[in-house]
Amino acid sequence: MNEQRPFPIDYEAYDTNELADIAEFLALIEAYHRSKKAVDERELKAKHERFREIVNSIAEEKQIDKRFEKQTGISIYRTMKGIE
Repeated sequence: MNEQRPFPIDYEAYDTNELADIAEFLALIEAYHRSKKAVDERELKAKHERFREIVNSIAEEKQIDKRFEKQTGISIYRTMKGIE
C-alpha cells in the first residue's frame, strides 16, 4: 500500500523549489531504506547537502528529523551517519 502523507516540514518557511528539493531528499531517504541497492549513495549525499543548505539551521534540521522519524521510523541523522 502506498500511503500518501505530507512530509513533516514547515511549508510556509520555504519556496516551491526548496520544498521540492526537501521532498526529493526525504523520498530518497525512504527509498534507501527500502532498498539500498536502488539508491546511489553519492546522489543521497548530494541531496543531503542541498537539504542542509536549504534548512540552514541545526535546530530546524533536528526537528525535521524527529518528526520524520516519528512518521516513518527512519532517522535522517542515523541514515546519513551510516553512509559517511
